[in-house]
Amino acid sequence: MTDFCQMSRLYALDLARFVAMLLMIQGHVLDALVMPTVIDVTQPPWSVWSWIRGLTAPVFLTVSGAVHVFAAKRATDGMITESTLEKRMRWAVTILVIGYLLVFPGKRIIDLPYVATEGWIAFFAVNILQLVGVVMIVFVAVMQTTKSVADMGRRAMIASALILLCSPLAHLEGVHSILPLWLRPYLTSQYGSLFPFFPFGTYLFLGVVVGARLHAITPEDRDTELTRLGLRIGLPLALLGYGLLYGLVAMGVPQRSIDNADSVLLVAARFGMVLVVFAGAVQLLKATWSMRSAYILFGSKSLYIYVIHVVLLFGTPWWDGIGRTRNKSMGLADGLVALMIIVSVTLLMAWLIDRYQRAAISGRTRQILRRGMVTVLIVLFSIAW
Repeated sequence: MTDFCQMSRLYALDLARFVAMLLMIQGHVLDALVMPTVIDVTQPPWSVWSWIRGLTAPVFLTVSGAVHVFAAKRATDGMITESTLEKRMRWAVTILVIGYLLVFPGKRIIDLPYVATEGWIAFFAVNILQLVGVVMIVFVAVMQTTKSVADMGRRAMIASALILLCSPLAHLEGVHSILPLWLRPYLTSQYGSLFPFFPFGTYLFLGVVVGARLHAITPEDRDTELTRLGLRIGLPLALLGYGLLYGLVAMGVPQRSIDNADSVLLVAARFGMVLVVFAGAVQLLKATWSMRSAYILFGSKSLYIYVIHVVLLFGTPWWDGIGRTRNKSMGLADGLVALMIIVSVTLLMAWLIDRYQRAAISGRTRQILRRGMVTVLIVLFSIAW
């Protein structure tokens, strides 16, 4: 067991992120393909299924925050290296661009002047990729002058508190009226956003707090600490948060007003459950230790997994996927078959991407391939359809 603890380190978080990605895929596929008469989220077991879906993004964001603590390389003066900050910024911009390309409102750039208002609303709505990109930019701005991991943890705690405190203000109509159309969806779900920065950005910074705590202790104690956080902090916080939420509903408060993407109370409850998931991941890791390399591989390819499954399910601006052509028209059995196919193809392609990244290919060849992909995109956005 000692050897296991010394070797495991943050593998439990890789496992948690991988499981969250699988749950996200199944949620997207079944919700898009299966008839609403089959999936009734007001009744069990689908109500539990819907509740679990609500945890996938918080788990992913919190793990990302914790991982960034360990990935932030520091110079001899304690400052995060310029190369690390530049890499984070490039990654943030890349994620933002991909996020908007997936929902591009036309097939060609010249079609943009003719896009209806509804198309622009859908385009500017904040999904998980846009949220991650913006949170990463804020993360770099907040953390670039820190001189230690402990300092990162303190700033992350302050940032989390500020986001939560500002969330009620972000939902005021007076605030929206002075902002451009593209910025408003980052403040609230009112404009179609699934993951507005206020309050979803909190999770990544809370993950930094968790990561700073794990960084401060020895590797062999980190799994024990994750379990302790889950049982002593996460479980009580989740019980209190959900207890208050459903208690308010029982007292007559409309559930939609406190059980939605803008709810600060729901952030607290879900973060508690995230810590419980981390504790569960530690135990699952012990039982599946031989599969740890797969958790690392697929956990580190979370962006690719997200993009691949979205393209397979919904298509692109130039062709429709099965999620559009067969939207909410399948029975459960057919939906599960489609789910297995999409999951299998997605993981296979993620594995192939990993093989490509590890292959002995010259930098010049990789640069040519990247430029070729950009050229293809430019052509797709330019030609007539």
